[in-house]
Amino acid sequence: MERKRTAPTGRIPAGGHTRKGAAGGGRLQGVDPRPDRLSAKAMEGDEPAFLALVRFHSTFNPAPLTPELLLVSGLDNATRERLAGRLKRKEDSLLRPFPSVDMVFWGEEWVQKAMDRFLWQRRGGKRTPNAAFLRRLWEASSEGAMLQLRIYKKAAVTPSAWVRVKYPHFANLGLSDSQMLKIARAEGCRFGVREFLAAVRRFNRRNPLSGRRRTAPPR
Repeated sequence: MERKRTAPTGRIPAGGHTRKGAAGGGRLQGVDPRPDRLSAKAMEGDEPAFLALVRFHSTFNPAPLTPELLLVSGLDNATRERLAGRLKRKEDSLLRPFPSVDMVFWGEEWVQKAMDRFLWQRRGGKRTPNAAFLRRLWEASSEGAMLQLRIYKKAAVTPSAWVRVKYPHFANLGLSDSQMLKIARAEGCRFGVREFLAAVRRFNRRNPLSGRRRTAPPR
């Protein structure tokens, strides 16, 4: 499954450096986080911040390309013909259930540097793979990908799962809680206002990445 790369419901650059504020309505929280706070913490070597970004940028590819999919895609003829050629390749017709991270995110220079820092550890003067980090990286990617898969399949998604995967990134970009709720509903999640804000409050209490934020009901 490919996720759209347009704001606000699709991919947004990890740092959010070009976004100075959320469009449409003011913030409802008492304290605005710095727009690049989460990414800045990850750049400085904060592992939980880095894994929070990995969760957001992870996905599955549960629907391999098929002739039927191309017919209803609405793509122009030239593009359909070009993609149809790929259907002849076995690797492009396979269901790929393992989580992967968006290549735009992986391709950022600071992400590559952070990965190189986290992947290795010094033991006895030697550089060895950090197995514990690799396990946490896999868990974070799987968690984010599972949420996207459930949304794609229109399965039940809890507010807590949505908030854990997506809230840190959107808060990092300066979106208000009410704007995030609109994004979740646009994805097909049927969250009520109270249950969504309760999930946000629980996340803020347990997760230091979000900083000191006060939640108020959307207007």
